[in-house]
Amino acid sequence: MFVRAWGRCGAAGNLRSGMHRSKMTMVLLGLFGCMLLFGLAGGSSAADSAAGQAVPVPGSQQTASADGGHGVAGGQITEKDVAALVAEVEGMERDKQELDNRLSVETSRYESARLQMEESKKNIRAELDEVLQNSSSRSRLDAMFGRHDELLREEGQLSDALLVTQQELAERQLKLAQKRRDLERLQTRYASQQREEALRRVQKVAQQLERNLHFRETISFKCPASKSLGSCLSEYPLEARIQTWIEEHYQQVLSKELEDVVGPVSLSSDWYTTRVTRDFTEASMSLQGTVTADVDVRAHVRPRKMMACALLAASAELCEAQSISLIVRSNKYGDQVLVNKKPYGSTPLSLMLDPGVYNIEVRYQGLTQKRTLTLDENRHINFVF
Repeated sequence: MFVRAWGRCGAAGNLRSGMHRSKMTMVLLGLFGCMLLFGLAGGSSAADSAAGQAVPVPGSQQTASADGGHGVAGGQITEKDVAALVAEVEGMERDKQELDNRLSVETSRYESARLQMEESKKNIRAELDEVLQNSSSRSRLDAMFGRHDELLREEGQLSDALLVTQQELAERQLKLAQKRRDLERLQTRYASQQREEALRRVQKVAQQLERNLHFRETISFKCPASKSLGSCLSEYPLEARIQTWIEEHYQQVLSKELEDVVGPVSLSSDWYTTRVTRDFTEASMSLQGTVTADVDVRAHVRPRKMMACALLAASAELCEAQSISLIVRSNKYGDQVLVNKKPYGSTPLSLMLDPGVYNIEVRYQGLTQKRTLTLDENRHINFVF
């Protein structure tokens, strides 16, 4: 290539000894003109601009779907749905890491090629000085120009490959960011759904806990024959026995009726209070002092606030005074929910509120939708922009 350029620049004449100074000057000008053609004097190449060039971000107009983009919009989300999206995000993260590694390798190769280019330029300049000063053979210089041309092509190929990898990495980063956002929304919706289901179970169980019990039990115990039957009955620790009976009967009733929701029921006397009336229906005392009596017991069992949550091993928060659930959703990501002018974050949103009237606002990019509702039961509302 150098020979062709040499000819085009008018410097193809022989560099033989005895040359006139004017001819040498023309040769010098011709050689430097060739250096300019090959980019030796400037010290930069097309690869430099490619490396520093801003990489366009493909798909910048894409937006995530309001349902999280995982095909469960409006339907029940399962743990398998969440696990599948987690696995997808993890796979994309691995792919991105591989691209990061590839970019690092290609950047290193490109920088190495640039160093070789700079070294080639220095060698060519030194050889050119030698040719001009000593009128030596230019064959070695021709070879250097040929090698420099190869390095230039190699640098261009590496630059193109580097740009492709940068663009691919930008695409992967965008898709990964969107997928992570989808996962965050899906996990939020799943947590909200789980909370809502847990609240329904708590409320269903709580509605069945208050009970009126009526049963009869028989007691038998020894008492000194010198005492009367009435004295023996009054001294007997009947109240403790009654509480044990109430717990046994109460547990039997709940186990039968809540089997599908709770499973086997195990109670603690701390979970409820009782109001009891009892009467001895029949009582007798033998000559040996054995007292036998039938006890008629009527008990009103009132559960404490946390009992339903204790039975279900659910969060105690679900059994607090704020026992009405409000679920707020919209079809936009990055919105803002206000309840009675107080900000609560973005949708999907699950709140536990006291009964009452509430003003609900959802704001998105300068747009606002409002609703006023009376909260006297669990509510689920949707806003569409």
